[in-house]
Amino acid sequence: MSRKTERMNSAIGAYFAACDATRERRELKNGGTEERQIPYTLFGLARAVQLTPEEVLRAFHTGGGSKEDAILRDAVLRVAAYTLERTLLGELNYQSALEALRAMGLSGMADQKDGTLQIVLDDAAGRYSK
Repeated sequence: MSRKTERMNSAIGAYFAACDATRERRELKNGGTEERQIPYTLFGLARAVQLTPEEVLRAFHTGGGSKEDAILRDAVLRVAAYTLERTLLGELNYQSALEALRAMGLSGMADQKDGTLQIVLDDAAGRYSK
């Protein structure tokens, strides 16, 4: 693994670990619990790897053949998965999550008039087609 790849891997790992380290759990008056943490974001990821959000997304969407592009693609998918999971759990506001995913070019969510959330998985690269 090249030094550049190692540095990128390390920076991304440190970014996610720093977000996770802010997780705090508190007891609610109704007896339940709530967890909060600094969320994973495209801008936080870009800052961690010292690239612009546009450069990170270019690597994600073009799927270049370099090891760094593959690492960035995996990290963006992790941010997107986090955003979807937190939204489905009711921890993130639907509209904010939708805008964050749209900013990443992940338009697989449709804004429904009836307030429902529709998730459409698109295999544009044909990786999972038979």
